[in-house]
Formats: sequence, structure tokens, C-alpha cells
Amino acid sequence: MNPQARIYVSGAFCFGKQVAVSNLLEANYNAIIVWSLHVNAAGDLIMNNTPIVTNGVYSEQQTMDLPARLATLYQKGISVIFSVGAGGTSDFTNINNLINQYGIGPDNPLYTNFSVLKSTMVNAGGNIDAIDFDNEDLFESGVMIQFGSMLHDIGYSSVTFCPYFDTSLWQETLQELTNRYGPNFVSAFHLQCYSGGAGNVPSEWGKVIAQCKSNALLIPGLATNQAGPGTWWQSSTNQPGSSVKTYPNVAQYGNGDWSSVLRQGNYPSADAAMQSCIGGETFFFYCNQAVGFGGKVFQQGDAVFFGGNPQWGSAPQCTSYALANGCSNIYNNNGACPNDLQAQFGQWAKQPYPPTGGFIWLYDSIVNCVLSGPCGEGGDTVATVCSLYKEAIIQGVGQPAATGKKPALSSL
Repeated sequence: MNPQARIYVSGAFCFGKQVAVSNLLEANYNAIIVWSLHVNAAGDLIMNNTPIVTNGVYSEQQTMDLPARLATLYQKGISVIFSVGAGGTSDFTNINNLINQYGIGPDNPLYTNFSVLKSTMVNAGGNIDAIDFDNEDLFESGVMIQFGSMLHDIGYSSVTFCPYFDTSLWQETLQELTNRYGPNFVSAFHLQCYSGGAGNVPSEWGKVIAQCKSNALLIPGLATNQAGPGTWWQSSTNQPGSSVKTYPNVAQYGNGDWSSVLRQGNYPSADAAMQSCIGGETFFFYCNQAVGFGGKVFQQGDAVFFGGNPQWGSAPQCTSYALANGCSNIYNNNGACPNDLQAQFGQWAKQPYPPTGGFIWLYDSIVNCVLSGPCGEGGDTVATVCSLYKEAIIQGVGQPAATGKKPALSSL
């Protein structure tokens, strides 16, 4: 089997419109893992902070067009996985309470809502290949076994695990689900090897998979560089995040590339525009006065948000802002640039029970850091940097990449 390269995506994909889809199509990972789907006490499904399935109805409270955009990736052969849970949430606690109250059948609102989630993706021309268990709040095998059984009965063909500690808990869960539904139902371990899971040794988890006679892929993951706190707006200090850089008297060049426009709005101040950022923005300009350039006319207070690289042009009526003021490694022990990750995956590949691929956490961080150039980027696009991380996985795990792209960026 060729090495698998997977990437977690979050708000920068959900609100990144066609720009994000194009970036991921160009990078061509084997799978994207949409993170993070939350479950509230009523069993409703919330994508990060945006409700998407409530009382058995798919309706995005804030427009993301997820079904159609995910279908575009799925139809190009990229697997689509939804991840449930995260640190600091109560998702599996809520799942457990709902199962205790309603069981795992159709009477459970959780059953209804996960059925609707899947059918909505199918009706749009896509599908969901697996539900990822990022259980970081209720460390019991029972809730994961029961939830896995519910998903199986709904018609999900697979679940994946995203552990960061406690091999015995996940081994017990894997063994029972394998006994019930065969060796392919748990299709992958997305093993966290960064932050709280930085001490994980993939081969130890590979041994667990073998002992359970499971066919699950061993896919350890590492993090990219991260932007400063708050990204765009730091609520605790009521000011821009430390990664925000200000560019007076310029805007996007009127006759330049406007294909990465995400949205436009009118705001009472640049700070208010900044606070409206929802994910995927790399820069925007704010009009302090009415202005026209490149055949485009903007009013005082207009802000235009982009998800690509700026081409600054003179505009004394405007001020521009970009995430271009620094990113750093805060999660990996041995660095967060593509070469660092390639070296780490290469070390793991030489151990017993070698990985069958790897994942990157997180597309959003690549977006937020692409203009800061923490690994020496100079004008590289998000798609290019995503591709470099993918190549780092594939080359490290053992198969040379043959994409024709430039070599992985050097670590600082």
C-alpha cells in the first residue's frame, strides 16, 4: 500500500469557499479530516461554533456550503472524514448521556442527526468515509463501543481513532469493535504525536493493532507551525492578535489577482472588520474613505477579505492587514517545518510496526502562517505549502514523491 497522507481541516476550510477547495485539490491528500464536530446535550451537531444539524434537519446557521464543497473533493478521490470531539469539550460525555437515555437506535436524536449528516453529504454527490473519535473528555471504552455500533447501524462503513494517550483504553475499544464488525471497521489510528501526545511511539500502537487482528492503518500525526494567540483578534486583550501586521496606504492591486476573495462587508472600524474574521482569511483591506481602482468602487467602511497572497498597490484611502507577523513551533518536540516532519516520519518508518502514512494538523495553521514564512517561504501559496507537508509525509514514510514540485522547505 502506498503511504497515506491526511490533513485535518477546520474553520479555514469551512469558511474558505472555493479557495480552500482549490488548495486541497492541488495538494491532493488522500483524506481530509473535518475537525471538529461537536455534540450538544440535545444531540445536535455543531461544526466548531456553527450548528449544522438540529432536530433532524441539516441547516448551516452560518453559510459554509459544506455538502457541495466536500462533494467536490470526494468526487476527485479524496476521502472525507468527520472528527468528533476535541480537548476541552464535553462531546463524548453528551454522547454517553444520550445513549444511556435513548439507547443506540432510531429513537436517539443522535442517531437521527448522524443519519441526516450522512444523507445530506450523499445527496450532494459526496459521502462520509468515516467518523473520527477524538475522545478527550470521557475516557471509557463503553461509550466509544456503543457510539461505533450506532454509526455502524446507521450505515457508516468505518470509524477512525484519534488517541493521544492510554493504549489500554483504545485497545479495548478496538478489540470489541473488531469482534463485532470485522477487521476493517476501525480503519485507522490517527495517533497524536504532538502536544499532549508528543511522547507517543507509533510502533507501540502498531503492536496494539496487530494484537487485535485489525486492519486499521497506523497514521501518526504532527503539527505545523502555529500563529500567535488570537490569530486575528485577541478577545482577552481587546486588540489585534500578535500575528497581525498593518500596511498603511495600500490595498490589493486593482488589476491584480482577485480570485482569492472570500467576502466583502461594511464595518464601522478596521477593528470591527478584524473581529468579523471567521476563518480562511490571510489578509484584508479597509477603506477609510471612498475609493475606486481597477474598475472597482468601494465606500467608506468597506472591507474586502482574501484567502491568498497579497499584491499591494498604492491606495492612500485604505489600510491593509495581514497574518504576516510571525509563526512558530509550539507543539512538536523536533520542529514543525516540512524537513523536520520528514525526518521524524523517517525515524518511525524504521521501527517495528512502521506507520502506513501520516497526518498533518492543521490546514488552518498553514493558512494562518503562509505569509509569515516560518520555514523560509517566500511568496509560496497555501496550496504549495500544503503540498510540501504532504511530500514530507510520503518521503518520510518511505515512498519518494514524484510531483515535480520543488523540494521541501528547510527548517530554520
